[in-house]
Amino acid sequence: MTLQTRPLGSSGIDVTTIGLGAWQLGKSSSWPTGPDPDEAVRIVHAALDAGVNFIDTAPAYADGQSELNVGTALQSVPRDQVVLCTKVGPTHDGRADWAVDAVATSVEGSARRMGVDHIDVVVLHSPPPEVLNSAEHYAALEALRDKGLIRAFGASVDWDQDVRTVLTTTASQALEVRMSALFQETWPSASEAPAQGAGVIVKVPLESGWLSGRYDANSTFSDVRSRWTAEDVALRAGLVDELRALLPSGVSLVDAAVQFLLANDGVSTVIPGTRSIEHLETSIASAANPLPAETVDAIRTWYTTRLGDQHLDW
Repeated sequence: MTLQTRPLGSSGIDVTTIGLGAWQLGKSSSWPTGPDPDEAVRIVHAALDAGVNFIDTAPAYADGQSELNVGTALQSVPRDQVVLCTKVGPTHDGRADWAVDAVATSVEGSARRMGVDHIDVVVLHSPPPEVLNSAEHYAALEALRDKGLIRAFGASVDWDQDVRTVLTTTASQALEVRMSALFQETWPSASEAPAQGAGVIVKVPLESGWLSGRYDANSTFSDVRSRWTAEDVALRAGLVDELRALLPSGVSLVDAAVQFLLANDGVSTVIPGTRSIEHLETSIASAANPLPAETVDAIRTWYTTRLGDQHLDW
């Protein structure tokens, strides 16, 4: 299949509707289950061969190994064929540095790790409120854009109000936003983003794996997902069963999860986390057909009725 592209706000950048989420694309002490460097490179090449043009990473992903692996993979790829997105704040050595003068240092470090002369998109990585509202941080990003080191900037956020803050108080053209069929709190503001010149990159679209169909009420976890209590697991499993019952015959849970998000006109690209070629192929195939409008409406209504103001923690 040929992946469609959508504009990333008013940045002049077009991105494929499915991107490569590279937060799992490396093996390190903090992420020991990730792929080794050779496999990570194969995954990046498989994504590009399949038509994906958007890669999302960050210094903190696999302690910098994600950026290094992406950089190795891109050595043989024309730079203009790839839209690279990375972040500032959390660092490759397990710290968080929110100093204004650390913005340029972080971006320059990411560019070195990936072996590129510029980065297309840079976002503040889940910034604390005082940074999200800091004109100085956005000015630092704008200065990097003026120098040609980056092409667009913005923030990675989780909540509707934070999206609106960035849209109304900054010149951001890119937002990474948490959204899924099980977390629709940001749906309204995401749909309004294009009118403000910003494109939306959807993170955690499969709700940390729940919408992949791999987990149920009997699932147990030993990695970062062990944060869920028994009550959390039971709630999520029940929600997944209810969501599955709303889907047309022949539409898988993961297909519906991705197609639902792409039904929001504010969404530029969806970036499922990928640590195998199988995951990648499943994500790409999921964008093949649009979800019927009546199913999108049913999922929106179900969420409002079922969860109301109760929003799942990450």
